[in-house]
Amino acid sequence: MTDQEPIEEIDQDAAIEVAHHHEEPLVRDLPVRLRELIAVAACLGLGIWILVAGQGIVVRGSAELGPVFWPSMLGASLILFGAVIVLNNVLRGVRKADVPQRITTSGLAMFGMTMAVSIGYLLLWNVLQFWIITFVALALFTLVLGGRSWKAVLAFPAVTTAVLHFLFIVALRVPL
Repeated sequence: MTDQEPIEEIDQDAAIEVAHHHEEPLVRDLPVRLRELIAVAACLGLGIWILVAGQGIVVRGSAELGPVFWPSMLGASLILFGAVIVLNNVLRGVRKADVPQRITTSGLAMFGMTMAVSIGYLLLWNVLQFWIITFVALALFTLVLGGRSWKAVLAFPAVTTAVLHFLFIVALRVPL
């Protein structure tokens, strides 16, 4: 009937070995470790800076989640993630598949266009209405980052903008 063996006759040890791929050798080269250490330094430095700067926030009254809570949470999270990167990638090493490819011209162009859209979004934030600038920015991000179908370039930004509009303007009543 079928060309497959009955389930009872399949070698379970071989199936487990294929499913779990034995440990491949980890890359511990200096350039890879330096790349990881740059991310660690950025996480730790930014986290410490946020914690120190957050202490200068003046608290008027008392609240369970006061104005110092979110910066403290963000700073502590950045420091924690920096420690995780050290333990997981720097000390242990990374898989060969996780080492990024070299930077290409098209990658730099994509990065530049993404930064231009981001800066344009921030500059036009107060000029155009929230839903217009958010829709246009999301459509441009989607187009620049590889979306080619009309669903990706138009429907995704429309739905996302509608959800953000409802969440911030209708539900939370944030004056955007």
